[in-house]
Amino acid sequence: MSDISNHVTGRLQTLGTWLTKATSVWPVTRHAHWLLRLPIAAVMLQYGLDKVPLSADAAAGWGLPFWAWALAGVGELAVAFLLIASGLLAPFVGDKVAALLTRLTGLAAAIIVAGVIVVAYWAPPLDLLMFNQFHILLLGASLYIAFGPQTRSS
Repeated sequence: MSDISNHVTGRLQTLGTWLTKATSVWPVTRHAHWLLRLPIAAVMLQYGLDKVPLSADAAAGWGLPFWAWALAGVGELAVAFLLIASGLLAPFVGDKVAALLTRLTGLAAAIIVAGVIVVAYWAPPLDLLMFNQFHILLLGASLYIAFGPQTRSS
């Protein structure tokens, strides 16, 4: 039994060494944050523009009061704008201010997407995971922006 254990341990160490070497040469860029900012901003912009002009009839069609519909539309447009602005403003306002703005914007995006899931796509959890992957992914990406690392170094 110890021969098998030693063999497995040796293989795992070899794999660990290989992974360490592979990740040490993996390309890293300080601009990778745009890979999440741009698609989320594009989706939020589309969702927000779909609500313009704001209409009480459209809100009623979704079973929402007009104030909630207007808040969602303005919020979606604001998230789209602020995701881009907070990325561009970092050199001018400092990384800490830009990171705070980014985190707050990510949190706002997550709240909006959670609202969309509850209002438009609510289903048992397994059905949500199987048939609504887009909004689940959008929620996860927004939460990552809100709570993930905010480094721009490398």
